[in-house]
Amino acid sequence: MLTLAIAVAAAAGGWLAGRNIKSPDQAALESEPPAASLITVDVELTELVADVIIRADVGYDEPASLSLSGALGNRESVLVVTSAPERGAELTEGSVAIEIAGQPVFVLAGPVPAYRDLRPQDSGPDVGQLEAALVRLGHFEGDPDQLWDEATSLAVRAWYEQAGYRANGPSDTEQAALEAARDRLDRARDTLVDAQGALADAGEAPTELAVQQARTGVASAELALDQARRDLSQVISDARQAVTDALQALADAGLNLAAAELARDRAAGDYTQAELRMQSALDGVHPDSGAVPSASEHEALRAAATDAENALAAADRAVKDAERAITDATWAVTDAQEQLKEAQADLQADGQDSQSETDPQSTQDPEETGGVQSTQDPEETGGVEAAEDSQGSRTGTGSSDERARPETQAQLAARSAEDRLAAAEQALEDLLAPPDTADALRRLNSARAELSDAEADLAELEATTGVWLPAGELIFLKRLPVRVDLLTAERGSTVAGSFMTVTGSELAVRGSISERDVDRVTEDMSVRIEDRSLEAPIQGTIRLLDRRAGTRGLAPDRHYVEIVAQGIPDRLVGRNVKIVIPVGGTDGPVLVVPNAALSATASGLTRVEVEQPDGTTRFVTVEPGLSTGGRAEVTPVDGELRAGDRVVVGVASGE
Repeated sequence: MLTLAIAVAAAAGGWLAGRNIKSPDQAALESEPPAASLITVDVELTELVADVIIRADVGYDEPASLSLSGALGNRESVLVVTSAPERGAELTEGSVAIEIAGQPVFVLAGPVPAYRDLRPQDSGPDVGQLEAALVRLGHFEGDPDQLWDEATSLAVRAWYEQAGYRANGPSDTEQAALEAARDRLDRARDTLVDAQGALADAGEAPTELAVQQARTGVASAELALDQARRDLSQVISDARQAVTDALQALADAGLNLAAAELARDRAAGDYTQAELRMQSALDGVHPDSGAVPSASEHEALRAAATDAENALAAADRAVKDAERAITDATWAVTDAQEQLKEAQADLQADGQDSQSETDPQSTQDPEETGGVQSTQDPEETGGVEAAEDSQGSRTGTGSSDERARPETQAQLAARSAEDRLAAAEQALEDLLAPPDTADALRRLNSARAELSDAEADLAELEATTGVWLPAGELIFLKRLPVRVDLLTAERGSTVAGSFMTVTGSELAVRGSISERDVDRVTEDMSVRIEDRSLEAPIQGTIRLLDRRAGTRGLAPDRHYVEIVAQGIPDRLVGRNVKIVIPVGGTDGPVLVVPNAALSATASGLTRVEVEQPDGTTRFVTVEPGLSTGGRAEVTPVDGELRAGDRVVVGVASGE
C-alpha cells in the first residue's frame, strides 16, 4: 500500500510539472493578443417617441388693475355702474368687464393699451390689434390691415349686437352735419342747374310766364317758410303735452306704489298672525280650540303660514316693481323736459334769426317769439325738478347757451325754407335784371365750384362718420382669460378710477425653448409636467409660444413658452419643473436599433449587420424611420429582422 501511495504521488508530481513547463512555440503562441470580438445589442420591438425637454417655472399672473381708458360712447357725466361681474368670475376675450350707464366695457387680448377713440379712417397698430381680436371672435373677415374701413365697422357692429348692445354711431352733431352737407349738395346742384339755365337765357328777355313762375316760386317759398315756422311751434306744443303725459304717468306710478306698499303691510300682518298661530300649535295649543292640535291641524296651520309667507314675498315684489315704475316715470319726465327745452330754444333761435334779418338792432320780444321766455317753466313742467332731485339726474346737461346743441329736424326745415325763399327771391331779382352774360358765366363757375366743394365735403364726412369705438369701452390685456379678484365698483355706484383688479384665472408654467427646437413645437401641443413631488405627471397644453426669440428678457436664442394645465397643485407654485413635449412618435410598437447599427452601402441603401448564433454575420437592408435619443425605427426590406436579433454596433479590439 505504501508503495502504491508513493507511485501515485510521483505521478501527480510529474503531471503538475508538465503543466508548468511550456515549449518555446507554445509560449510564443500564448503571448499573441486575443482575436477581436463584435459588440452587439438586441433589436427591440417598442413604441418610439421623440421629446423636447425643458425646465419651466410655475406661478400665477401678476395682479392688474382695470380702469377706463377714456370716455364712454353715451358721454354720461356721471359714470354709474349698471352691471358688474361677481368676484371670482372669469373674463375671456370679448367679455364685458363692467357696464357703466348702460354702455359695455369690453376686454380683448393685445399688448397695445387703448389710448384713443377709434373712428372710421383711423389707422395704426391699435386698429390692427382690434381687427385681430375681431378675427378671433369670428366677426372680421379678411386680414387685419390697421385701417378702420367699412369691414371694420361691420365687424364692430356685429360684435356689439352679439353682446346685446348697439354699437356707437354718429352723434347728433355729426348726424346734423351730414344732413346739412346733403342739403348743401342738393342746393348746389339746384344752383348749378339754375346757373346753366341763366347762362343760356342771359341774352334773352324774360318771358311773362318766366316772371310769373319766379313770383310764384317766391310765394310758394314764403308759404313753405310759414308752414315750417308753424311746425316748429307745433313741436313745442307736442313737447308740452309730452311733459304733461309724463307727469301724469309719474303720479299714477306714485299711486300704484302706495297701493303696493299698503298691500305689503297687510301681507306682513297676515304672515305674522299665521306664524303666531303656527307657533301656538308647535307649543301644543290650537289657536282656535285651545286643545292639542291634531296632525292634520298642524299641517293646515303650516300651509297657512307658507301661503302667508308667499303672499308677503309677492307683495314685496309688487312694491319693487312699483318703485321701478316710479324711476322709469321720473326718467320719462326728465326726457320730456329736455325735449321741451330744446324745442323752446329752437323757436327762440328762429325768432332771433328772423328779427336779425329784418331789423339787426331789434331786441327779443316775447310776442314775436310766440311768448317763449324761458326754457324751464315751473307751471308747465309740473314741478318735475323735485322728482329729479328725489330720483337723481342722469346727465349733467347745461342750458342751451352753455353747450353746443345739435339743430332739430324742425329747425333745419325752417332754415331750409328760409334758404329756398332767399334763392327764389334772388332768382326773381335776377330774372328782372338786365341780361348780363358775364355775370351768368361767373355764377355758373361759382355754382360748379360750390358743387365740387359740397361733394368733397360730403364724401369726407361720410368716410369719417359712422360706427366708432370710444376708448372708455375697450380694455386690452396682454393675456386672457383673467379672474376677477377685487371689485371696487358695484351696481349703482360711480366709477372714479380703478374699478376692478384681475389676475390670471389659472396657474401657468412659463419657460423657454431653444432656437434649434422651436420649429418642432406649436401652440396647443400637449405636454407632460413632471416633478419629484408628483405621484404622476400632469398633462398640459402649450397656450403661448413666441415665434420671435429674445422676448420678455430672454437670451437671443431662446423663445418664450407658456403652458396651462388642470390640477396643478398649489405646492408647485414658485417651483421649477420638468416639461416633456412629445414632438413625434410611431403608431404602435416598431423595430428599433441604435443609430450606430445603421450603415450605408455604395448604392445609397441602409443596412444592419446581424450576428448569427454560430458567430457569423449577415446583412439586412432596412428602411429607417423616426430617430430620437440615439435610436432609430427600421423596417426590413431585404432579409429578415426580428425582435431579439443582435445587431453589430462596433468591434472590440481584444487588447
